[in-house]
Amino acid sequence: MLAACTGPCATFGKIVSADTETLVAILVMALAALAAKGGGFVAMRWLGRHRFVSAWLQNAPGAVLVSAAIVPVVEVRGAFIAGAVAGAIVTRTTRGFTAGLFAGVAAVALARWAGLS
Repeated sequence: MLAACTGPCATFGKIVSADTETLVAILVMALAALAAKGGGFVAMRWLGRHRFVSAWLQNAPGAVLVSAAIVPVVEVRGAFIAGAVAGAIVTRTTRGFTAGLFAGVAAVALARWAGLS
């Protein structure tokens, strides 16, 4: 016998509508993201590829990953600790950001599947 769902899955399959304010907010955020990306291209054309800018761009992806991952790791939850350790080890051994990113995400998914919180 199947139990009735009382959580978020209770609305699955129902038509969801958004009000005008929400749609305008989404549109404004999309425009801001496009403007930021375009501004970055203009700034790079204006600044050129100086040594400082090149070094900063080399290290920016790692800093973004750490800033996104540090909050769950500080909460000291088992799955996030496993993901951080796996990501750090793979990034260090392969010297590749992408491989470490995928390893960290896979480790968190595997740890959650195994029952870690």
